[in-house]
Amino acid sequence: MITLTRAKLHLRLAITEEEATAYTDEDAIIQGLINGAYQYAEHYTQATLATRTKTLVLDGFPAGSDAIELPWSPVTAIESLEYIDPEGIEQSLDAETLRLDTRPIYPLLAPQWGSHWPSTTDEPESVTITATAGAAETPPDVDVAILLLIGHWYENRESVAIGTITSEVPMGVDMLLAPHRIHAVG
Repeated sequence: MITLTRAKLHLRLAITEEEATAYTDEDAIIQGLINGAYQYAEHYTQATLATRTKTLVLDGFPAGSDAIELPWSPVTAIESLEYIDPEGIEQSLDAETLRLDTRPIYPLLAPQWGSHWPSTTDEPESVTITATAGAAETPPDVDVAILLLIGHWYENRESVAIGTITSEVPMGVDMLLAPHRIHAVG
């Protein structure tokens, strides 16, 4: 994750880390640019780039032992799985009772071999899955793309027009992110 200090050094607002921590006038603006750059990169790549907790709410489990495709990539751990049983009582499944298959682009979550999903109440939002998604480290080329976005947006707080050409994203950002893009099929 790009830190505020690293972004300030990239923006040449400071020469040393000590100067970066001392200069705080535009911290909120720069942090907003960091967050926006990560959001842009994650939207473009369809991958979770910064490690964080994600939640998926379902109306029930799939039939039998069918897997649930998690909408994030990568997923490193299932933190919790709660559901409402047919009597209306909240229950939870331990991580040891689950199989997380991280081989597909979008990971699959299923009960352990030989077991089935439990029954849930026949109500919406009866299953809540909480997971840790995102890679431990952002690839270096993605860091560069994010820094390019931060620098561009810091210097150009509106769209840039040169003659008849407009640029909202600096050239090179999409090329740096392209190898990490997950393409939808079907």
